[in-house]
Amino acid sequence: MVKFYVLAVLVVFGLVFAPVVLLAMRERNEYEGKVVLYGSYPAKVKSIDPATCGDTISATMQANVYEPLYAYHYLKRPAELIPCLAEDMPEVSPDGLTYTIRILKDVKYARNECFGFESDGRTPRTRTVRAEDFVLTIKRAADVHIQTPMAWTFLSGRIRGLDEFRERCKQYREGDFSRYDLPVEGVTAVDEHTLRLTLVQPYPQMVHVLAMHSYSPVPRELIDYHLTSEPAGNGQRRPIPVAQRTAQITRPDQTVGTGPYILTKFDRSGEIIFERNPDYRLVTYPTEGEPSDRQKGLLEDAGKPVPFVDVLRYDFVPESLPAWLGFLSRRYDTSAIPPDVFTSVISPDRQLLDRWRRQGIELVTYEEPSVFWMAFNMEDPVLRASRSLRHAICLAYDVESYIDVLWNGRGRRPVNILPDSFPGHREAGPGPYYRYDPAAARAKLEEARRELAAAGLLDANGDIPPLSLDLGGLDEFQRRAGDFDRQQFEKIGLRVKINLMDWPTLQQKVHNKQSQLYGMGWHADYPDPENFLQLFYGPNIEMGTNNTNYRNPEFDALYEKARVMNDSPERLDLYVRMVRILNEDCPVLPTLQPELFLLKHAWVKNNKRHPFGYGNSKYIRIDADLRRRMGGR
Repeated sequence: MVKFYVLAVLVVFGLVFAPVVLLAMRERNEYEGKVVLYGSYPAKVKSIDPATCGDTISATMQANVYEPLYAYHYLKRPAELIPCLAEDMPEVSPDGLTYTIRILKDVKYARNECFGFESDGRTPRTRTVRAEDFVLTIKRAADVHIQTPMAWTFLSGRIRGLDEFRERCKQYREGDFSRYDLPVEGVTAVDEHTLRLTLVQPYPQMVHVLAMHSYSPVPRELIDYHLTSEPAGNGQRRPIPVAQRTAQITRPDQTVGTGPYILTKFDRSGEIIFERNPDYRLVTYPTEGEPSDRQKGLLEDAGKPVPFVDVLRYDFVPESLPAWLGFLSRRYDTSAIPPDVFTSVISPDRQLLDRWRRQGIELVTYEEPSVFWMAFNMEDPVLRASRSLRHAICLAYDVESYIDVLWNGRGRRPVNILPDSFPGHREAGPGPYYRYDPAAARAKLEEARRELAAAGLLDANGDIPPLSLDLGGLDEFQRRAGDFDRQQFEKIGLRVKINLMDWPTLQQKVHNKQSQLYGMGWHADYPDPENFLQLFYGPNIEMGTNNTNYRNPEFDALYEKARVMNDSPERLDLYVRMVRILNEDCPVLPTLQPELFLLKHAWVKNNKRHPFGYGNSKYIRIDADLRRRMGGR
């Protein structure tokens, strides 16, 4: 068996990395004199349009190109909001309804032919960012013709006139962009560099929302050029008929941002390449951080201009073993640790083993404000009709073994829907059904059988119908996870069919309410429990973020009261009450609050994971001389 495994690894290594020598020769010519960061990504990128972004992989890629008004300080913890494209923090009126934001005056877009050409007729022009670009961005987030579940959720019902604008968009065809000329009362460009937002009611989280890359500026020239015409050869363009136009940004040449990089190649399941934006303004590496940052070498580049890397090159590698072998062969600069090799890399006391340290490999560990869960589609008739069935599923699932067996113990069991670092987590306490108790699960299953019988939902044999669980991934980890899940439910006599699919397919299936049970989760966008609680707010079903389709009038009333309140003991009490309602109703089974282990080669500098912020690749430095000495490419 050992010989077979070694042979299999060698075969995989050969198949995956036989072209490495040829690629390295090509890249040496292509990137001569440039510093390149080499990485991989495990799932298909959903979108390169900021308005449609809603997953971490897409957000990570997009943040190299796009920048929002605000961002998070790279090094400081707790996380601190700072201006990015804004001059300073917003000026908020005493009633909390008006946000006046002054925009930096020296921010330029990456050069693009949508702005025209210089006098030589070949070099694309650029221009500075204007307040009207943010007006367009917010209109695109509200545009009914673009799938913007994340971006729209945080704006719906909050900005004066924006919901009305969304309704008026329905009168226009997708390719008729004259709708962007419609005024919106609560979104105005006071002057070229001043944006004003007028809210319907106070929304204290608004400044955090404006730090999301979904609201990065988009120039109108991009819409009027790239989305209304197409290349016709010989440098000419021909108009696209209105009926054939799409409103979504889909190609690299359509990604026009202000960030440190330009997207030059995009294959959502292949190679993705970003190259330095020569028109990027002066941004410097932070000069302060946590007390331990200086000791860790994270302030050696304090005050230096960023980005440090010229090219970001990512390969789509859906299986963990080839990605791991790529790291060991020094093809990739960083790597996660596959479960199958974890104990040969990490010691029982959770430290990197000496054999890897001697190879110049370093370990970075961090916790993310994320909770993974098995979600229940509450519009499914069986799951909706029987709360006892949901209770039984939660009680039957051995979460601790799931974490130990599939994740090598890399994480903790969530006991409610909030990360344990968030206010309200401890106060709300553990859900009564978020524990492993097979006997209680069997008793709940009998109650479920009676509830479903009363609803006429038992199958022809008088049994609970088989359930269907969708998992996003086609790799070995997801296959093992599916086997583990099925075994958990078989122990109490519950039949569950496992369906594996790629991540975008799962997202689309969940969006269309076609999944019954599915594996998903949430990574916090900002450090407030409201970011998790909004996932279960009834009206957000239509917005697309409440994908469990959970409705509870009591929960909704508490949420509507809490979301307009500033931080206070009274608001925290409302948060706790909402979490406890979810603990009883169980629209999800929380399965993991992850602890992440990242390996990096010694030549990778300034790597510090941020809990919320994206767009931090510009701070990474590659010591190219050290890479060469250590045998990297």
